[in-house]
Amino acid sequence: MRMFRPCKGSVCLGNPIFQNAGQRMLMDPIELSILLERLEFSQKQSSRLLGRITVGSSVTIKNRVTREKLTVTLVPPELAEPEEQMISFISPLGSALLGLKLGDVAVTEFGRRTDKWDVISVNQRKVITDI
Repeated sequence: MRMFRPCKGSVCLGNPIFQNAGQRMLMDPIELSILLERLEFSQKQSSRLLGRITVGSSVTIKNRVTREKLTVTLVPPELAEPEEQMISFISPLGSALLGLKLGDVAVTEFGRRTDKWDVISVNQRKVITDI
């Protein structure tokens, strides 16, 4: 049984920063290039050894303004379930987190709203996919 939890501040999982960016990102060559570069960088062995956020990482972040904390896991788009805190690496927040490390700041922009998130914990996990 799922209990109703009203959204508070920026940690509302209906917030567009948690949803797949989809065609908007894939149609913008600059955003797509940045995403692909971050994805390639985060998949290198040296990135994992340095504790960089990769697909499969469980990350705790804190909003700089509201001080709200949130733990999310970066997953491939087909495994994304924002209600379960599993966000796609092509979502605005996911792409902002990709390649960062503990202590870095992720910046999300959606419309006129800009949020800054401090990375306060990074845990590596292996993503299980059915191929």
